Amino acid sequence: MLLMFQQATGQLSRKELQELRRLKAVREALDELKRKGVSADIAICPVCKSPRLVDLTSYHDLGYIGSFHPAYYCLDCGWYGRNLTIMTNRPEEDAVLNDLRNAFPPLMETEGGSFEPEPVEDNRE
Repeated sequence: MLLMFQQATGQLSRKELQELRRLKAVREALDELKRKGVSADIAICPVCKSPRLVDLTSYHDLGYIGSFHPAYYCLDCGWYGRNLTIMTNRPEEDAVLNDLRNAFPPLMETEGGSFEPEPVEDNRE
């Protein structure tokens, strides 16, 4: 009986290396902003991990009835869609809580009354 298998060499494909380089560049940019005291979120393409995205929200894109959820197009791989991957330099526990507080201020209440959302800089590219 002859068993066929492919040995894992531990080498990444050219596409995987390119994606890792893009992610590293975004991470370095976020780290630099954090050193300057700036909190930032950067949208990246879910397919090729490029930060070169264009917001395509327009009347034609929204259609007759319309949708207020923006659409995006990747300049590097041509991906088009509405769901993004976001890289941030905020601590995860703070980022999630702040996003919820800013998205749903009427629903968030504190012991002393209603919650006042904190201002958040949105630096998506």
